[in-house]
Amino acid sequence: MNRVVLAERLVPNLYRLVLEAPEVAASARAGQFVMVIPDDKGERIPVNLADWDRRRGTVDLVFLNLGLSTRKLAGLKPGQAVAGLAGPLGRAPEIPDSGAVLLVGGCYGIGGLHPLARELKQAGRKVIFLAEARDPAYIYWEEKIRKYADNFITLFRTDCLSSGQELRGRLDSVLKSHPDISLLMVMGCSYLLFKMSEAAAGPGLKTLVSLNPIMVDGTGMCGACRVSVDGRTYFACVDGPWFESRGLDWQEYFNRRRAFLSQEEQALVRLDREFWKGTE
Repeated sequence: MNRVVLAERLVPNLYRLVLEAPEVAASARAGQFVMVIPDDKGERIPVNLADWDRRRGTVDLVFLNLGLSTRKLAGLKPGQAVAGLAGPLGRAPEIPDSGAVLLVGGCYGIGGLHPLARELKQAGRKVIFLAEARDPAYIYWEEKIRKYADNFITLFRTDCLSSGQELRGRLDSVLKSHPDISLLMVMGCSYLLFKMSEAAAGPGLKTLVSLNPIMVDGTGMCGACRVSVDGRTYFACVDGPWFESRGLDWQEYFNRRRAFLSQEEQALVRLDREFWKGTE
């Protein structure tokens, strides 16, 4: 049983859960994820590991309260437990031997990149952290990340992600200030992954993106997270979640991202009906 040790809302619509999971904490690596089942009727949800404590045997999860199952997770209280937790899953990305690394995190990706910032800094790499959000109210964990980041930059959607040209300009500015950047790693919503990859294509910067958003089973059994890179087929869960964006078939990726959209909408409608029925 994976008991909830701490539950809190970090910023509007983003939540943090600290769960007892000694086996996961003992072998967790930066860039990996877990599959969480909120209750006995819940689906499997991929959530990036935002931190862990090997001594206490706990793991930190940061997630967006968006669908039915994440709403269930957001409603958990300390002392309660999730129905299931599997992990750590996925391949941890290799830490480069030289050069600076630019980490770009949006939404839950800010927390998910926290362990990577720590591991990169411990390996002696220079870390530039760019946190993307709707506005300043959605930035969190800045002080935690600043411990490992040589530079912490904020990027707000209203003035940057409205057009690819503006985003490319901001990226060029960061690269000009830090010409030793040799790798870009992006975690967050699909839109951010695509737009940052598109912006990085111009300067030819090697870019790795975390493809958690299209996972369903998380263990390679369902095949729902198939992606094509340079014409070859991979599973985002067992072969990733990190893939080089150059050569990734983005159209196929977005088609898979929308595969269960109607079912997700129906689940939320049923939840809404049950709520209002309970108030009658």
